Amino acid sequence: MSGLVVDSRETNSGIPAMLRRSGVEFVTEELAAGDYRIGNILIERKTGVDLFQSIYDGRLFPQAELLCQHAERPFLLLEGDIRAANTNMVEDALPGAVSALSIFWGVQVLWMPDSASTASLLRCMVRHSTEGLGYEVPLRVKKPKLSAAPDGALPQFLVEGLPGVGAETARALLRHFGSAKAVFAAAPEDLRKCAGVGPKTASAIDAALRHQPTAFRSTRAAPDR
Repeated sequence: MSGLVVDSRETNSGIPAMLRRSGVEFVTEELAAGDYRIGNILIERKTGVDLFQSIYDGRLFPQAELLCQHAERPFLLLEGDIRAANTNMVEDALPGAVSALSIFWGVQVLWMPDSASTASLLRCMVRHSTEGLGYEVPLRVKKPKLSAAPDGALPQFLVEGLPGVGAETARALLRHFGSAKAVFAAAPEDLRKCAGVGPKTASAIDAALRHQPTAFRSTRAAPDR
């Protein structure tokens, strides 16, 4: 594996040694921001003590700004028992800080229980960012088997894939039109004649069925960076 840059000041955490033992290749340098870089991903690691100290002395949000300046995808990785480290601040300090980081800076916040788990997470992130998952993740799971499913299960499964359509609306549409094929072929004005289908849902269904896709999210290979 490759693609990981580790900040030289992370050596004492023991994480680089764990990564090396597990076969993860990386280079070490002094990063301008964050502790770990994987392509366009930049990760700042903080223990509970680090987190609350940075909140207390006002460094947290400037650090978030710096992360955003140096990476398209900034992450804050919290490690250990975070709440136990909060001895002097109000109870809402942690959720307030996480909320602000997410909403105003777009920083994704992760949590790992210990340094070994952090090393495992980094190993997975390196693999996923360089190799992908190796397979495509389906948008929906638990497709009913024809041999065991009730008579209406497969048509309902198909119709529930339409935007704004849950189980009850799917069944109402099937009762109204008679088949999934007829539902898919229905004009928006005909869809609105079915109980539970309003103008917005009818328009969304029509738009989805007419849409000609040009791109798909792929998990088989590594994402473009």
